[in-house]
Amino acid sequence: MQSQFSIQPEFRPALVPVVSCANYARYREELETIDDILVRSGLDDIMVGLALEKRRRSIPGKKDRLCDSNRFLRHSLVAWRVRLLVPLLDSSAVRDVEKSLADSSLHQWFCHISSFDRITPPSKSTIDRYKNWYDAEQLQEAFEILLQKAAAAELHYDVVMEDAVNILGFEMPSDLSEVWFDTTCLKSNIHFPVDWVLLTDVVRTLMKAVALIRKHGLRNRMPGKGPEDFLRRINRLSIDMSNSRRRKDGKKKRKKILRQIKGLTKIVEKHARKHRDLLEGNPDGSDLSRAQAAVILSRIDGVLEKLPQAIKQAHERIIGERRVAAADKLLSLYEPETRVIVRGKSGAEVEFGNKLLLGENREGLITHWELGGEVRNDDKLLAEAIRQTSRNTGAPVLLVCGDRGFSNRKTQSELSEEEPARKDHIAAKSVAEFETQLGDDEFRASQRRRAQTEGRIGIVKNVFMSGRSLSKGLDSRRRELSWIMLSHNLLVLARKRIAERETRAERREALDKAG
Repeated sequence: MQSQFSIQPEFRPALVPVVSCANYARYREELETIDDILVRSGLDDIMVGLALEKRRRSIPGKKDRLCDSNRFLRHSLVAWRVRLLVPLLDSSAVRDVEKSLADSSLHQWFCHISSFDRITPPSKSTIDRYKNWYDAEQLQEAFEILLQKAAAAELHYDVVMEDAVNILGFEMPSDLSEVWFDTTCLKSNIHFPVDWVLLTDVVRTLMKAVALIRKHGLRNRMPGKGPEDFLRRINRLSIDMSNSRRRKDGKKKRKKILRQIKGLTKIVEKHARKHRDLLEGNPDGSDLSRAQAAVILSRIDGVLEKLPQAIKQAHERIIGERRVAAADKLLSLYEPETRVIVRGKSGAEVEFGNKLLLGENREGLITHWELGGEVRNDDKLLAEAIRQTSRNTGAPVLLVCGDRGFSNRKTQSELSEEEPARKDHIAAKSVAEFETQLGDDEFRASQRRRAQTEGRIGIVKNVFMSGRSLSKGLDSRRRELSWIMLSHNLLVLARKRIAERETRAERREALDKAG
């Protein structure tokens, strides 16, 4: 899609040369190449246009002066560039990003906030809001456009590069017909799901909400110092529960303490409901705005809704000493989409989060990704993943490779009928059949290449996500991943362009010497 909107070009101050720092020089070259790729692809204009269309749809029938000004277009461009930059930084914490944008002339130049007289970088709150500036569908559209333009086969002579290149400046367009798939667990940002700890979370969340309501002018009778007393009591019970494991009669002690926690939880529930009804029935009785009151009410309702399940689960596990099915487990009050994923790996027998599927081509470009809300076997994901990859790249997948988790004879047979020319390099579950497959040199080479996909997953999780996701909710983590996948592919493409440039320089130097 080509946007009908265009940003008015501006004059950006030139970057000051920095010498004798190879690491900075490489990093700067990568950002300058990413900037050139974004300009050549037209993604800046496209994304700004999409943001403007979204804003106009959100205010139908009303005139919005911000839409009609160049200010909104600039703001959208800055939001787009800043969120692309965040995964490339050493820290994704918004405070660190804020300081980096205020201090680094390179980052200011890349994000279009550089100026001659003064710099006005976005605040940490604005940087955080930028994450939601674009919808997931718009980010997916940008993801597909970038892939398809990287693979564009049509070449033309570029005066600047002095060579025949495609639209993004590549001598050799990316081959997206070969895909390596693998899955991992994207862990949720939760503590280890111990049953009785869920009840302590209930007490703390409800009492903090009650304390907030009382602070803003609405009070109902409570014993002692109010919420502080209940927080002190639940902390004491939590310490006792933790220490009970060291006692000889630990099991009996744990049951006794859990009964005390349950009793305290029910008292807390009553106080929370009274304060909740007081806030809902008298919204003008406090100095809270309607929006702030709605947030507090939603927080209380969400916890109260899950409270019966949390009590039942703790009772079944500790007092009843009965197992709870994985499908019925409540793992977190705040991340309800968290699932139990049995990996069976050393150090990660069981993980808590959501399954992430990645597909990459030979160069390391991510061609497809999916963060699932439900736990499904890898072989159940394969067919749709291949079809979605074809839609993303605009070309058929002619080679697919994966571990034995993706092996499913019925699915693979159906996929072969859809595309007879496709090479199936998925490892068979049968040892005898797998040994037969290893007799094929091409299959064996594909399986060796699969180790790089394992590394790609590590790069996405440990480098671009700084080890863990701080986003709350499945939709928020998907949006965070959308930005990460775009930044990752831009960096891979930039490094490919740099490598081609270095090869071209070496080739010309060799020709000059030969001539």
